[in-house]
Order: sequence, then C-alpha cells, then structure tokens
Amino acid sequence: MDNHYYPIFIDLRDRLAVVVGGGMVASRKIEPLLKAGARVKVVATEVVDKIAQSDGIEIIRRDYEPQDLDGAFLVIAATDDDKTNLAVSRDADSRRIFCNVVDQPRLCSFIVPSIVEKGPIKIAISTGGVSPALSKKMRLEIDKLLGDEFAVLALIMGRIRPIVLSGEGGHDSHKRIFEVLIDSELLDAIREHNRELAERILLEALGQHIDLGEVFP
Repeated sequence: MDNHYYPIFIDLRDRLAVVVGGGMVASRKIEPLLKAGARVKVVATEVVDKIAQSDGIEIIRRDYEPQDLDGAFLVIAATDDDKTNLAVSRDADSRRIFCNVVDQPRLCSFIVPSIVEKGPIKIAISTGGVSPALSKKMRLEIDKLLGDEFAVLALIMGRIRPIVLSGEGGHDSHKRIFEVLIDSELLDAIREHNRELAERILLEALGQHIDLGEVFP
C-alpha cells in the first residue's frame, strides 16, 4: 500500500482553526495549533478545564453548526459523535477547507503526523493513517537518534545564513559554503562543547569571526 499523502508544512499564523469537540483529545489537538500561531475557535457543549483555562481560545458552548466554519482555514473534528464528525467533514469539503477527523482517515483531507521537534527542527512521520502506533514508535526512535546538537547546528546555520547570502558569488557559491560547513567538523565541535573550534571553522568558511555565545551550549 502506498502512502498517497503529500507532505507539507503550513504557516498557520493568524489563520482561523476550528476545533469541534471539547474533550481531552480536542485539547491535545489545540496545543500545537496555538503554538503555530493559529487563532483557535472551539465549538462544544462542554469543554475540559484545560481548554476553558487556556488563553487566546474562542469557545462557543453549543452543538456544531455549519456556519462555525465561516472564515476557517482548517478544521479538526474531535468528537465521539459519528454524525457530527461526518457533518464537519462534509461541510469542510463543500467549502474547500482542510479537515481532519480524529482517527477517521476516510473523512480527512489531511492527517496529522507524529512530530519529532528539536529547536527549529521538525520531522514529520506518517504511515498514511495505516498505523498510528508505528508512527509513535518511529517518533520515539528518531527522537533518541536526533541529539540536541542538531538543534544548535540549525540555530548557527540560521544565524550565518544572511551573512552568506549577502556575500560575493551567486547561488552555487553560497550553496557550497553551506555544504562545506554541514560536512565539516562543526557538528562534532558542538557535541564536544568546543566553542573555540566551532568559531574557527566558521571563520575559515566565512572569512569573519562569528561569536557563538548566544547559541552555543
């Protein structure tokens, strides 16, 4: 069986995300939406304390109605009522709104992957909805392999990126600099907490000193 989903990272900052349902499952779905900067609206007759006490959430305490999707960029249905979940899926489809119905891939236009996150690094894992348990297992294994040094390296690369791009040469030249640094001993220097070596590697590659005091462990 092929995984037919197209992997994508979406910018949700200041976009409306509607969550239908107010239980613990809905609460778990809300957290990453808020972290991504979405405007979250919850529609449910009852909500758990964690949702009720969260800042920045609009709560509508009643049964779901189609107009709840007005202006929404995406919707997540997290109820235990099959009729409601089906209605949300159909309404979202007719309005061309991204929709996820928890644990019901056939009603979804997108599914939520397992996520490994280290600093600015995010790795999304999906089995195409076939086995969430396997996705979780893979997330735990990858999390053990991906040390904090990769997060530090990402921060360093982000810091020097404008310096490299403003330097002489075109795209190919800039690309080579990044590739040289990635393949250098910079990652080992971070693992060994050797700031002096890391700064020397950057000096040789960029021709200028980069103070890593703010990002180096």
